[in-house]
Parts: sequence; structure tokens; C-alpha cells
Amino acid sequence: MKKLIASLIAASLASVPAYAVDLHGRVSEAVFYLTDDATVQNYNFTRTRLALEATNFDGEDNTFRFDGSYRTKSSYDYNTRTPDTRIDVMNVEMLKAFTDTDVTIGRQYIESLVGARVDGALLNLHLDAAKGAGFFGGTAPDPYNDDLTSAFTTYGAYGYWKEKDGGVTAGYATSLYKGKEDLAYLFGSAYLTPDDELSMYGSVRLDHNITAQNGYDITNLLLTANYRWGWEARVNLTLNQYRGLWMQESMDYNVTHEMQRSARVYADYSLSRSSKVYGQFDYRTRDSDDKSASLYGIGYRDSELWGALFYNVGYRGINYFTSKSWQVYVSGGAQPRDDLTAELGVSYLNNTQDKPENSMTQMVYTASANWLVSKSLYFNGVVEYSTEKFLSVDSVYLAKYKDEYKSTAIWANLDYRF
Repeated sequence: MKKLIASLIAASLASVPAYAVDLHGRVSEAVFYLTDDATVQNYNFTRTRLALEATNFDGEDNTFRFDGSYRTKSSYDYNTRTPDTRIDVMNVEMLKAFTDTDVTIGRQYIESLVGARVDGALLNLHLDAAKGAGFFGGTAPDPYNDDLTSAFTTYGAYGYWKEKDGGVTAGYATSLYKGKEDLAYLFGSAYLTPDDELSMYGSVRLDHNITAQNGYDITNLLLTANYRWGWEARVNLTLNQYRGLWMQESMDYNVTHEMQRSARVYADYSLSRSSKVYGQFDYRTRDSDDKSASLYGIGYRDSELWGALFYNVGYRGINYFTSKSWQVYVSGGAQPRDDLTAELGVSYLNNTQDKPENSMTQMVYTASANWLVSKSLYFNGVVEYSTEKFLSVDSVYLAKYKDEYKSTAIWANLDYRF
């Protein structure tokens, strides 16, 4: 698969010099590594992405885009069915291929219809500057291992109206497994920004036959609003309810259909141009056992301590269904130049379970950096080291592994634009 991708990229680049064309693009490589001595397993994943845009091809007023991204693993994975290489996207788009219609061919996410994905074609029709419609169809990537397969097929359509201060999108998508409905849903979203202070967004997804009863039921509902008082204060309110998705024909296991709900409020207030206090409260419920969970947090952040330094301190209290935790954290860093930022952090968490023998403490140390090497080259990375200790010799984890273990996670990304 890597050889196929490399061949496609090489072929596209090799053909460029034969024509007059303005070519721009981006290539990035991300690496994630995790080692956990509780299970004596290592996880190593990479993600490679290439995006190209060619305009004024051969002297014509046109635009072609290529977008490709794939993931690889070189050790264990969380699911043994996961292949070593998975293609996220690989497609070619031509803007205004047919007058006011954009055409995209290949593996792609349908951005206007959240959750839809196709190995096929998308036609995006621009009715005017604000309104449009889209139609797509083809085979669907295997939802369990991302394979290219004819067992899954999909199609759908959507329409939209988008202005600067408001817009609406609505659509329908269905996926078939061996000719029978596997998944079908309606999706709609809307946003409103009447002024610089207030913005609102909402979306809803209704799945067909999700509870084994004919008809449509809500699987995800999201409502959020932001209000800003100049640079001094900001408030965010978010409501969400959601449940697990069920693919009727291809799933060989059951999922719970009970709804979960959450409500969140976040606010911050600036004491000066560089410092602010902030707080949040999050409340959740679930229908499966009628239990509730809550989180509250407070903190203080200063982004200009002695010019180039910044720091953040905070506290969280968490009541998460079957456990209670409290956490304190502090982080600090420096930004000696506009193109370079480095930060260190440490946090302590104390977790008490309903079953006391599984209670634990945790220390987490982090280090991160962001570096704009040049106008074309950018690097960022994070290293996290964690130690966990179970407090009782009767812990189920102690019986299976040991009472104390460590984990290290490393993530790094290199991005080049041309």
C-alpha cells in the first residue's frame, strides 16, 4: 500500500513540469508512541499526509486538489483486526469541473454531512454564493478495518445555505451491507453570529432503526453558545445528548442504546491584558443506571510574566459515576520569540473508587514545544510521563499486574508547506 501511494504521488509530481501550473502543497508526518509497563506492550503509530493544489493548469482558470492521508502501526494495536496500514483519505478534487459544480473522486469524508464517508464520487453544486447542494455515492470503507470493499455501499445528499451571520445545512446518508440497510440517518446543523459578541451553533443526528424499532431517533444533539464582553470576559454554554451507534447488519455484537446527556458552562474573566481567572462546571447523566457525574474546575492563567514567561495553575473536582477524584495541576513555559514556545507541566490526581481496593494516585509530567522553523517548516511535539499507584493490596490491577506502573507517551509532528 505504501508503494502504491508513493507511486501516485511521484506520478503527480513528475507530470507537473510539462505544463504551466501554480503548485502549492503541504506534507506532514506525525508519530505517536506509547509504552505501558502494566501490560508490557508498546504502541507505535504514524500518520502521513500530502495535500496539493494546482491552479491555472496549462493556462486555464481551474483548480485541482489532491488530498491523501494514511496511518501505519509497527507494533501492537488496540484491535487485532486493525491492518498495518489504513488509508484515511485519498481523493482528487476539481473545482468548477462542470460550470458551478465541484467534483471529488476517491476516498473522502463528506464535510457537510458529519459521519458520512465514501469511496466514490461527490458532486457539490453551487447555486449561488450562499446556497448549494451535494450528492455522493459509491462503495463505503469497511467501518471496522478501513478496507476497500464492495460489501459496503453508500449514498446521500445534502443542501446548505451559508452567510457570514448565519447558515443551515441538512442532509441524508445511508450505508448498505450486502444490499441491506446497515446505517441510515438524517443530519442538520445551523449557526448564528448576529454580532461580534454572540455566536451560536446547533446540530442534530437522527438514526433510522437505532433502537430496533422502525423510525428515527436522536443519536446526537449538540447546542452551544458563546458570548464575549470585549477582551474582558467570555462565557460558553454547551448541551449535548448522545448514544452509541448501531450498524444493523454488519455488527456481530450488541451495543447499549441508552442516552447520555451533558451540560457544561465555562467562563473566564481577564484581570489584565495578560492574566485571567477561569472556571467550569460539567454535569452528566446516563439512562443505563440512572447515575450522574459532575466536574468543576477553577484556575488562573498569566500569559506575560516578565515578558516572555507564562504559567497556568488549577484545580478540578470530579465525581465520575463510580469514582471520585480531585486533581491539581501547574504548568509554565516561555516564548522567547514569536516562532518558538516551550512548556513544562505536572499534575497530581487522587482517585477513590466505589470499590476502595481499586483507588489510586497518579502523577503526570509533560513537556511540549512548538517551533515555526521557517515560513515553510513547522514542528510541534509532546512528551508525557505518568506513574500510577494502587493503594490497596486487594486491587484487581495488583492481582493482574502490579501495584505501581509507569507509562510514557510521545507525539511529534513535522509539517512542510510549499
